[in-house]
Amino acid sequence: MELFVETEIKAIVAEGAFGKNCNLVSFNMYNDIIEKKEWKYKAIFGDIVTSDESHYSVLIKLKNRDKTIRESSECDVLFQNELNIYEKIIPFLLECRGPLVNDVNALSLPRFFYGRNNGGELAEKDLIVFENVNTLGYRFTEEQIFLDNDHLIIALQAIAEFHGLSYIAKHKNVSRFLDMVADVQDLQFDGNGHWTAQNDLLKRMGKRGVDRLLERDGGRYRDHEQLRRLNKLFDNATDTLRRAFGAHEPLSVLCHGEYCRGSVMFQYDDCGRPFDALIMDFFESRYGSPALDLSLFLYTTTTQHVRETHWGDLLDAYWAALTAAVPPGVRFPDRAELDAEMAASAIVGFMGASFILPYKLRDHSDPLLDSVATSDDPVDYFLVLGGDAGTECLADLIQHMVDMAYTQPCNALG
Repeated sequence: MELFVETEIKAIVAEGAFGKNCNLVSFNMYNDIIEKKEWKYKAIFGDIVTSDESHYSVLIKLKNRDKTIRESSECDVLFQNELNIYEKIIPFLLECRGPLVNDVNALSLPRFFYGRNNGGELAEKDLIVFENVNTLGYRFTEEQIFLDNDHLIIALQAIAEFHGLSYIAKHKNVSRFLDMVADVQDLQFDGNGHWTAQNDLLKRMGKRGVDRLLERDGGRYRDHEQLRRLNKLFDNATDTLRRAFGAHEPLSVLCHGEYCRGSVMFQYDDCGRPFDALIMDFFESRYGSPALDLSLFLYTTTTQHVRETHWGDLLDAYWAALTAAVPPGVRFPDRAELDAEMAASAIVGFMGASFILPYKLRDHSDPLLDSVATSDDPVDYFLVLGGDAGTECLADLIQHMVDMAYTQPCNALG
C-alpha cells in the first residue's frame, strides 16, 4: 500500500498538482485521527516535500479495497460527486460570491489538490487528495453523539454560509448553477425514480418510534391528527421522500446531503471553545431544500431536551448566519419560509437519524444483533440496533415531528 501511494503521489506532483515544474522529494505516511467511513473511503495521511522546498500535509482518500463493499456502496458515484463539487461547483460558487472583506462570513473547506475517478476495474487506483486539516487545528468533537450549544451554533453557521453560496449563485447565474448541480448524481433514487432502500424500511423504522411513543403517552398521541398524517407518510414512503427530497423553488440550494457530526470539524480557542467549523466529505450532495441538511444535523446531534427548549433558537442562529452571508437583493428564505421548509422536509432528517442514532448507541455485546444479522430480512438488524435506548431516541424524534407538525412534504396528503 505504501509503495502504491508513494508512486501515485510522485506522479501527481509531476503533473503539477502541488505547483508547476515540481518533483517529489519525499513522502512519509503517518497515522492521524479521522472519522471512520471505510465503506466510502480509506484514509491515508502523509507529508509531502517537493523540489521547491514546499511542505504539505495531506489526506488521501482511496476507495474501499473490497470490491463487494465498493460496489454496494456505489463508491464510483460517491467519488465522482465529490470531485464534481471540488473541481467545478465550489470554484463557481466562490467566483459568484467574490472576494470577502477581512474573511467575514468566509466558509472553511479543506484545500483540494487532486482527484481521479476512473471507476470499474481501475477503482483501486482512484484517489482524492486534500490538505490534512488536522494540522490546522481542526478536529472532531469528543462527544460521540449529542453536541453542546456552542458546537451546534458554530456548525449551523457553517452550513448557513455554504447554503448562502447557492442563493448568491442563483441570483448571478441561475442557468449555469442549475446545470452544474444537475451533474451531482442522486443516490436516493434509482433510474426509475424509486427509492433505492426497499423492504418498507422507512415505514418500519417509523413504526419502531411510533409504537414506543404510544406506550409512553398514548393518551396524548393515539388520536393525534399529526401522528395520523405521519403514519400515512410512512405508508407511502417512496412518494413521501420524492416530495421531501425534491427541489422547492426558489429556495432550494446545493445541500451537503449528509451533514452530521462526522462531516464537520472544529477549531478551538485556548479555553477549549469552538470558534470555527470546517465541512468535509461532499459525497452525497444534492439539490433540494436547506431543511434536508438542517433536519439531519439537528436530529442527529440534539437531545430531546434541547429540541424542546432551544429548537427555535437554533433555527434562529442558522437564519441569522444565512442573512449575514447573503448580500442585499439576493432571494433567500425568510424566517417563516424556513419553518415551512422544515415542515416539508424534516422527515428526511428522521430517516437518516433512524439509522445513525441506533448505530451510535449499539451494544456490540448484544447477542440479539448476532442472531438478526443473518436474517433473511435485512431490516430486522436495524429494528433492534441500539436496543431500548435507540427505540427511545426514535420515539423522541417522532414526538418532535408531531409536536412541530413536520408532516407536510409539499402537502403530499392534501
